[in-house]
Amino acid sequence: MAFDTITGAASSTATTFGGEALNKVSNILNGGGSEVASIYDDDIFVVDPSDTTKKIRFDAGNLSTSTTIVAYAKSNNDVNLGCVGTHELWIPAGAFYTRTTNGATYTTRETSTNKVMITSFNFDTTTQEHAQFNWSTPANWNASTVRFKLYWTCTGASAAQTIDFDLQALARSDDDALDTAFGTAQNVTDTYIADNDVHVTSYSSAITIGGSPVAGDNVIFQLIRDVASDNLGVDCEVLGVLLEYSTNKSNSS
Repeated sequence: MAFDTITGAASSTATTFGGEALNKVSNILNGGGSEVASIYDDDIFVVDPSDTTKKIRFDAGNLSTSTTIVAYAKSNNDVNLGCVGTHELWIPAGAFYTRTTNGATYTTRETSTNKVMITSFNFDTTTQEHAQFNWSTPANWNASTVRFKLYWTCTGASAAQTIDFDLQALARSDDDALDTAFGTAQNVTDTYIADNDVHVTSYSSAITIGGSPVAGDNVIFQLIRDVASDNLGVDCEVLGVLLEYSTNKSNSS
């Protein structure tokens, strides 16, 4: 059997590396056999070839004893390490506030059988009403567009009736004037299913936020029922809004 010798640095001891070991390495690299390679994370770096000061090192030191974590790619998407990517933020109706002019009404009621409390902002079927909420953005927000889904219910509507809601936004930094125009609104639509059912719209198109947003801004959102395009014959009870936003860093520090 042939043997190869691998010699380390001048201060290292020469290591004899036999044919059986080479076969195991070959099996690992080519997906054959049942060998398992343990790579010690303090010693292995992935280095950017154009700038060797840029490195990735995986560290298992924070794992509990006898714990194995599997990292895998979802579908055909690239993988961003850390929390970079798209996130969702739930804004319940209880976090809304009404507008003084043509404001929607905050309401609570109870279902008849199981006494489930429904808290909602109720938007009129004939008068275009408004409600607002705000979001203090994290420092790792990418300061770009957002999207929204509307969660709603009602009582007394008829089959095939629909809702139409718009959402617009304005970003404000330190010392910015609050009395500033909102950005362009985007809308969602949905069709009535049944009284006291939860209804969930699809995501809106991307909303461009007014006011030249930057990470860390406070963003004021305005929700509007578009009664000119909405034919639901009763108050629409808005349960909340799901916001989708993106980050460009893994944390906010």
